[in-house]
Amino acid sequence: MNQKKIHPSKMGLIYGVGLGTVVVGFGIIRYKTGMILRDDHSLSYVYWVIFTLSMFYAVFQYRRLNPLSFSYKETMKIGAMAGLASGLLYTLYITILNNYFDTELVSKIIEMHKEAGNSTKVMKLNTTVRGLIYTTECMVFGIINSINSTFLMKKLLFKSS
Repeated sequence: MNQKKIHPSKMGLIYGVGLGTVVVGFGIIRYKTGMILRDDHSLSYVYWVIFTLSMFYAVFQYRRLNPLSFSYKETMKIGAMAGLASGLLYTLYITILNNYFDTELVSKIIEMHKEAGNSTKVMKLNTTVRGLIYTTECMVFGIINSINSTFLMKKLLFKSS
């Protein structure tokens, strides 16, 4: 059986767009239901679980499709690209939301944080800058997840390579 080899960056992009769609969907739900103003992050926790499971599955698929090139270096590309794509999609969403749909949203959130006695330094940053910080977090988390998944595949589950 001759399977076509898939590049790790392409695989990461595919998973990243899927994850970006999920995080934007969760962002819309948080905005529409008022969760964002109540500082309710429960959907964020669900997203990170989905992100982790998706990275494990992506690494598993990559190992299945490319057993000869399965390495930490290659799977880290999957995690980095997935984090980049999903983070950029979310950055695009929050930039559009805060600059075009609800220009007062950031002010409302800052006021809520002030009333609760929380720090507002991050919220005062430009929306796009906050999104790029989030994108960096996604990339780091994607790389960490891909390393952990690769370790599991190599050392514990399949004891190969």
